[in-house]
Amino acid sequence: MHDSEVRPDHTNAMNEATNLTVLFADVAGSTRLYERCGDKEALRRVGECLAVAKEAVLANDGEVIKTIGDELMCLFPNSGAATLAACAMQSGVHGLPQAGDAPMALRIGYQSGPVLRRDGDVFGDTVNVAARIVGMASSGQILLGDTASESLPSYLRFGLRTLGHAAVRGRATEVRLHEIVWDLAADLTVVGGTVALKSMPASPVLELRMGTLSWRVERGAITIGRDAANQVVLATKRASRSHARIESRDGRFVLCDLSANGTYIQNGSDTFTRLCGEEATLTGTGTLTFGDRPDMEGAIEMRYTVTTSSRTG
Repeated sequence: MHDSEVRPDHTNAMNEATNLTVLFADVAGSTRLYERCGDKEALRRVGECLAVAKEAVLANDGEVIKTIGDELMCLFPNSGAATLAACAMQSGVHGLPQAGDAPMALRIGYQSGPVLRRDGDVFGDTVNVAARIVGMASSGQILLGDTASESLPSYLRFGLRTLGHAAVRGRATEVRLHEIVWDLAADLTVVGGTVALKSMPASPVLELRMGTLSWRVERGAITIGRDAANQVVLATKRASRSHARIESRDGRFVLCDLSANGTYIQNGSDTFTRLCGEEATLTGTGTLTFGDRPDMEGAIEMRYTVTTSSRTG
């Protein structure tokens, strides 16, 4: 993932700003892909993902502005077209052959607002915010900002979820983020402005509880650590600033430890497993402790439960 913030060059005159939607699509896990598959094979697979994404852009009235490494910058006339393209991108890339046990996926982020065009490129705050939003998306996730969500047509709002505010580096005001549940959108048929939605298979739900606080995760990811930017903020001193991440991945919830002191998983018994820089799938019901062993005095426990909920149209 490249730092995609676009800074305008003020040495030349620019055209008047036009309200458009800027979308970034980034191949998720490309660094690990190069390590796992080797340069030649990884480059081929990244190229396949970008080709699928470009096809979805052109099929939905979009324009590919440029390719930045393993990332596309795209432009759409409105957020509705960007949403349809984003869902088609994710669905198409998800159908590509896996790299080992990992499915291919994109991270997508977009925002609508005034955009300045010059010499085949685009500039402005809308571009910068869209670039930051994609950086906050997890593998297989579609995120959008407030101005993009507000202008969505009603028939595309069925899969829209509000996630809350997020700080954008280099910007004084926060951005309210929303998510498009694209696997629901994959079975969407639009006919004359109406929607038909097929029955959807059961999907896992993760419920977390720590003290009086609780969280519910169906898609995307939740971050855990001492830093206030995390969705779950820890008070224990042995926890790292960015300690762990739990993400929805291919129909399961995966805990990724990012810490120095490890994360402990206890599932239905007195024994526990320590992860340090490793991953594990969460199943059933259990407890997590971050940095502290479960049997240590003062260890703060987080209880988790993975259940299945069905979705029907």
